[in-house]
Amino acid sequence: MIMKDLIRILERFETNRKDFKTAEDVAKCFEEHCAKDILCNGYFEITWKENGKEEPEKRIIDIGSIELYYHEEGKDAKIKDPIMYHTNDRGSYSKFIDKNKGFPYFKLGSFNLHSSGVDVTFENEENKYRASFLIRSYRVLNKKEELWNQKPRFDGCSTHIFDDMFPKGMFFMCDKEYSIEWKTLTTPKAQMDDPQLRINVAEYKIVRERENGTFVYEKAPIEIDESNFDEKIHLKSNGKFFKRDQRLWHFRRKE
Repeated sequence: MIMKDLIRILERFETNRKDFKTAEDVAKCFEEHCAKDILCNGYFEITWKENGKEEPEKRIIDIGSIELYYHEEGKDAKIKDPIMYHTNDRGSYSKFIDKNKGFPYFKLGSFNLHSSGVDVTFENEENKYRASFLIRSYRVLNKKEELWNQKPRFDGCSTHIFDDMFPKGMFFMCDKEYSIEWKTLTTPKAQMDDPQLRINVAEYKIVRERENGTFVYEKAPIEIDESNFDEKIHLKSNGKFFKRDQRLWHFRRKE
């Protein structure tokens, strides 16, 4: 993987990170120093070789929207993001992880594949926080000139990206004839829209504290009538209503 330019963008988050007191502080730092360049000034280029072919195949992954996930580890941390997958508070099904009392920290710019799609991570072990952005929507293009077109439309199903980003499977990421490269543009391809709420993210409450000082969280149902449902502040799942997380951590391009 050739990700140097993207890693430089992600490094700005730590460089410009202050003592965050609110979710708005986190959003402002990420939007100003990372999100704009990720969405408007670059793209992923996937290169691989099909069996029996001499010329490599290429495709562009153009990102339309991303969602920020940021979680501080530790009992006294100010900002928690319980829905984030790769945190000690959330825990793991792995007996090995449980035995070693927590997840190791990902190397900057690592991909984390999970049930919601693909995260690009920028965690920091020294300052005890986990951070990543989920590729929420994207489109597949054949050449750079198509970046300035309005078609095709962006695919809003974040799990579809597995097939498009890893056409030969994860094993082939170790193959010298398979590469994922971040390309930087000299001319921005779009402008940023206003930050939005993340999709299908509810507020969580602490259920209990574990012996190791981490917490167990769960979504807290609320009692409302169907007629009072407001998608800006409520979510509905399996016949239950929940309060929607109000952090403006969804960033997207203007179309």
